[in-house]
Amino acid sequence: MSPIAAHSHRLRLIAVFCLTALALPACGKDKDPATKDGATGAATGSPATADSAEGPVAPAAKRVARPDSMRALYVNAWASGSHTRMDELIRVADATEVNAFIIDIKESDTFLSYDSTAIPLAKEIGADQRPATKWLHTLIDTLNAHGIYSVARIVVFKDRMLAEKKPEMAIRHVNGGLWRDKKGGAWVNPYDHKVWDYNIAIAKEALDKGFSEVQWDYVRFPDVTNTMRATMVYPGANGKTRQDNIGEFIRYSKVQLASYNVPVTADVFGLVTHDVADVQIGQHWETVITAADAVLPMVYPSHYANGHYGFARPGAVPYNLIRVALTDAVVRTKFVADSAKVPVGEIRPWLEAMSIRGLSYGAREVRQQIQATYDAGLKSWALWNPGSKYAEFAGALRPANGGKSPIEQSGWVTPTWTPSPSLLSQVTQIREARLRPPAAPAVKPGAAPIKPAS
Repeated sequence: MSPIAAHSHRLRLIAVFCLTALALPACGKDKDPATKDGATGAATGSPATADSAEGPVAPAAKRVARPDSMRALYVNAWASGSHTRMDELIRVADATEVNAFIIDIKESDTFLSYDSTAIPLAKEIGADQRPATKWLHTLIDTLNAHGIYSVARIVVFKDRMLAEKKPEMAIRHVNGGLWRDKKGGAWVNPYDHKVWDYNIAIAKEALDKGFSEVQWDYVRFPDVTNTMRATMVYPGANGKTRQDNIGEFIRYSKVQLASYNVPVTADVFGLVTHDVADVQIGQHWETVITAADAVLPMVYPSHYANGHYGFARPGAVPYNLIRVALTDAVVRTKFVADSAKVPVGEIRPWLEAMSIRGLSYGAREVRQQIQATYDAGLKSWALWNPGSKYAEFAGALRPANGGKSPIEQSGWVTPTWTPSPSLLSQVTQIREARLRPPAAPAVKPGAAPIKPAS
């Protein structure tokens, strides 16, 4: 019997027992919700609200404790709804170093991945009409039983249906209509707090199902040309910058979800670790790293233009590309923490487990990216494969009980390349220069040495 089938069978037996044992006051609820059992701990969720649940308040969800070193796989909505696919992925996690799944809850096509939402706005716009899974709560319970940390991935501002059904919440065109991107998709207005609250309500439902973390994706403005950007109107912006607004949303969401006591994290473009400003989408490194509990830069080698960081083809040197991009992130994060004396989030990069744009990636290239992450001074990572298919990359994963991965056992040579300071971002170089002591003035031959001022 598969792990999921066995767990589902156990749940059915519990349900039957609960229906017959009427004398039990709280069937299925732990006597002590704070008791920890191995990697699975209990965390107190906030009371159910009209936005997140109907009926009586459910008992606090049990969650897997946040791993010190998170090694995650992306799981799309359709994979999460397939017993066969989830059995396969759980077997991978049980056998290897993988200890977390990042699972779609709301994708960029607007639809919620699960059924039975109680959010009025989601029902009104039809976001509940195409559930990819009807057993998400059972799945999370199964993952908890296997000690797998679950992250709820929620796309925020790329929400076509909400923008079309509620145009007052959308980015507007200067001509008065809806603004649309080059693919014809409408986006919601990142300045609209009703949009913020809608996504936070979705996060609450996910946490009520037992997820251990909330991850905001597309927490940004549209990535478009300057010509298209000039046609966009943001009602309610009132002069607030893009980056300040994105940082404010992340901080606001943390306050709204504080009673769940879970990390609130954010995905950002890989270029954000290098760019001095906000990449024109509101993602500015120093802002997001001080707002979120963790930031996941998408440092996919295939997404860097030829010549970036001085590499003719960045995708051909994945170790080097990841190493320098994450070194930028580490240096900038340390600087803001030391200079501003503020808490900073963890850096957890998204790494590329796919072949795209002329690149042919396998286990070796994935292991190079993982090694680059460690060599940059980080300890957590997540693998991105849009189809959630990892069989061809399994050789990059180390065994669950420790030791080397198959690819490391087959002639692996540990990379020794170290990025030159000249490759780092302009902001890093400027700050490093300021920290260096000034050079002593040159003394001409035969001249008396300059005495220090008394």
